Amino acid sequence: MTFEGRVINELYKDENLRKKNFDVFEKRYGIRPQIDNDEEEKYRIETAKNGEPVLYVNGALSTGDLRLNSSYSPSYEAEVWAKRQDVPTRRTTIALMGFSTGVYLRTLMDRFRPDTIFFVYEPDESLFSYICAFADFTDIISHIRIRLFVTEYQRKIMSSEMLSDLATFRPETRGIFTPFYADNEEFAHICHELESSMASGNDFQRERGRTALICRMYAWNHMDNAYMLPELKKNMRKNIPAVIVAAGPSLNKNVESLKKLKGHAFIICTDRALSVLNKHEIVPDVIISMDAEKSPDYLNVKVAQNAYLLCSYQTNIETQKLFDGKCIYFHALRYEKELIGEHVGDQIPDHGGNVAGAAFVVCESLGIKKVILIGQDLAFTDGKHHADDKEEGNPDITRTIVEGIDGNPVETNEMWISFRDFYEREINLHLDMDVIDATEGGAKIQGTRVVTLSEAISEVQNEEYDFSGIFNDLKKAQSKEEQLVTKERIKGWIRDLDMIAANGKELEVICGQLLKASKYHDINDDKYSKKKRKLGELKLQIHKKMVYSLMEDFWIRDLYSIPDLVLFLRTNEEAISVLESAEKFYKVLPEDCESLKTEMKKSLDS
Repeated sequence: MTFEGRVINELYKDENLRKKNFDVFEKRYGIRPQIDNDEEEKYRIETAKNGEPVLYVNGALSTGDLRLNSSYSPSYEAEVWAKRQDVPTRRTTIALMGFSTGVYLRTLMDRFRPDTIFFVYEPDESLFSYICAFADFTDIISHIRIRLFVTEYQRKIMSSEMLSDLATFRPETRGIFTPFYADNEEFAHICHELESSMASGNDFQRERGRTALICRMYAWNHMDNAYMLPELKKNMRKNIPAVIVAAGPSLNKNVESLKKLKGHAFIICTDRALSVLNKHEIVPDVIISMDAEKSPDYLNVKVAQNAYLLCSYQTNIETQKLFDGKCIYFHALRYEKELIGEHVGDQIPDHGGNVAGAAFVVCESLGIKKVILIGQDLAFTDGKHHADDKEEGNPDITRTIVEGIDGNPVETNEMWISFRDFYEREINLHLDMDVIDATEGGAKIQGTRVVTLSEAISEVQNEEYDFSGIFNDLKKAQSKEEQLVTKERIKGWIRDLDMIAANGKELEVICGQLLKASKYHDINDDKYSKKKRKLGELKLQIHKKMVYSLMEDFWIRDLYSIPDLVLFLRTNEEAISVLESAEKFYKVLPEDCESLKTEMKKSLDS
């Protein structure tokens, strides 16, 4: 028999069919689902009244078996359920809890926009493996708009994959439960991470995005007296361990022991922790900073006088000036590759939203496989939030209780939880790294080895390194001539802004005209096809320009006001919502172009 055009083997398992599904799964995901030896006792397939398959989980309920589909018409049941889901008017990514028999997923795909992406979390690998013996799911498994997370390893990295999608495409993101699936703590946590990321991303764009870009523009114009992280990597010996010194309050407990690590591990000190090291006269091997708004006063201390700075392109301009000639840049995006060249290094947009997270990413980029964390409390310790006792950096946000490194509860907040989640995601993605939490206090970071700093020291003290030599003979990021080429490219971007502004004015008018057509006529009438075609042409001209992507990433304050590249105008109702939003956006776009152009011109003279 067939189901929605796919082959179904009624009642009897077909191992050839399961192999077919598994082969496609392994080809795409590099991993093969495992078959439960007890699957016959756990699950069964029956036939609905209309001939479609019905999946049961035997004994799942106190009253008996759990049926996951309608016993009359699973596809009709799925259609009724899907109609209750609001259809977004912009590009959307769905976190879907539960694969079931795939019928609900297929129905959502039919109902939602054709650019909707589905991340499917299936909590029971053996259930998925079982159903693969009864139906051909190769179309779903290989579908470009569907990403399946079925195995334990896949589920652990699902949040990383979704956050990458969020950072790249800025979609609306929502979680949906497939019927008959129970609440799941891991899935709920993934949804919470997405919500937090969307909120923090919008906050960054609205409050700090422009400042960050102005800092980047300063860096672009001074690369002839700076260095790149890939250049530093060339000088790093293999198997060097690193210590990331964060500014949590527990740093005061064991900072003196850090002296024993000098010459045995590469000491990376975060900007705010530097004053504590200065108090104890500990000179770090390198300092790291990435905040566009953090005061350079944190770094203007004696132990930093001869130090190099691992410097994000969007580090505070005054901090960049303070370390003039000693900045080693990381956090390159595609804009740096366009302006400076491929040697800026890999594009890694997510650094966890904090400087210690950035230090961890730097360790990954340098090929460091053993990382020791200290001062990484991510919680209040004895009522304190930082080791320096300064009140700055204590956000007035909701506090909550989480598990501490010793198993006891500790008080933290949503921001620090997001920092912890970042570490856990990165650890899951880099299983070859040995991450040691020697903080001796604070929140537990899953995936780390919790030891005292003294114990961590004993693991690395037998090897000695001369870290001063790794900064010798570093090649400058650009020559004077190459710097002039970068400036000319920036001037080209300034000219592109004039075109974008002009197109924006035209687009505002066209959106207004089509909006009236949607309200009072029929948007699908052939007489509006020319305007719709012109709308697409003008938008495409804008989107082809690198500087417009730069605006979307930093300069446009309302992240979710930005129209999609393709505006879906399939019905009057859909078109009204889309065009109203687009008209407002294009009305202010010329002003945004002008203000960015002004700052770019200033940067050329900085």
